[in-house]
Amino acid sequence: MGAQPIEIPRGASEPAHYYHADAYVLEADIQQPINNKVPQQGRVTLPEDGTYQFQEVPPFKLKGVLSYSYGYTQVAGHRSPKGHGFTTLATSVVENLNVLDVVTADRVVGQISTEHPDNNEEVPSVTFLGTRFVNLRIGGHKVEIDHDIHILGPKPKKDVSYFEDSGSLFRMCRQFAHIRGMRDLPDWAAEEFTRNEDKTRSDNKGELSLVNNVTGAPGLIFGHVIDVPHFGKVYLGELTVDRKPAQRGSYDKDQYAFHLKMIRLDMGCIGTGSTTVSALDANGTGSGSGPHK
Repeated sequence: MGAQPIEIPRGASEPAHYYHADAYVLEADIQQPINNKVPQQGRVTLPEDGTYQFQEVPPFKLKGVLSYSYGYTQVAGHRSPKGHGFTTLATSVVENLNVLDVVTADRVVGQISTEHPDNNEEVPSVTFLGTRFVNLRIGGHKVEIDHDIHILGPKPKKDVSYFEDSGSLFRMCRQFAHIRGMRDLPDWAAEEFTRNEDKTRSDNKGELSLVNNVTGAPGLIFGHVIDVPHFGKVYLGELTVDRKPAQRGSYDKDQYAFHLKMIRLDMGCIGTGSTTVSALDANGTGSGSGPHK
C-alpha cells in the first residue's frame, strides 16, 4: 500500500503532498473449529487530498470462536497549523476482544501519526502515542507488557534516513538480536528472527515491535511473541518500517511507510487459522522544489 508518485513539472517550486493511511479493526481466516473467513472489519482509507474519515464498528460474534463488543477506525490528513508540514493520523480501536476464551482484552488501541516536512527534507517524524493494550489476558493470566512506543527514537538529524542513522538502525534491530541470543531458542524462532542491521539497511525494511517483552503469560516468551501451549503463537505490537528511495533526478521524495498490527494470532491446536486485530498504516509522499540528488 502507498501513495502514487507525484509528477511535478520541471521548475516547480511549491512542495506537494499526497496523503495515505488506512485502518481496520479485525481480519481472520479460521479453519477449525469452524471454517470461516472474516474480511477486514471497519476498514477506512484516507483520500489522497487528506480530510477525515471515521467509522464505528458494531458488535461482532463468530459463534464461540471470535468476538468483540465495539470498535472504531479513523484516518485524517491535514497541513499542520503550526507550519511544520503535513500530518497524517491512523487509529484502530477494539473493545472486549475474545478469541476462543484464550486471548481476551478490554481494549486494544493502535495509533500512528506522521509528520512530513513541507520543505525539501524527506524523512518524516512518527509517533505511536495512544497505542496500548488494556487488561490483555491469555488463558486468564494477566499479561504485563513492556511497551516501547518510542522505539524508533526522534527523527534523525539533518534529514538522515532511519536506515542510515546508526541509532535508529540499532533500535530497529536490537529486539531480534535479543531473541536470537536467548538460550534454547526453538527452530521456528531461529528461522523467523534473522533480520540484522545489514539486511535492514540493504532492504530498506525494518521489522520490530512496540513491545519489548511481556511477563505473566503462560507458555514460552520470546520478546513480543508468546508461544502458548495447545493454542499457538501470539504476536504483539508488530511494526514494519519501509522506505522506497526516490529516483535520482526526479522531483519525488523518498517514501516511508509505517505498518502496525497490534495482535496477530497464528493458531494451531484447539483452533487453527490466523487473526489480526487492530491493523493500520500511514505514510504519504511528496515532491520538493528541486530534483532528487
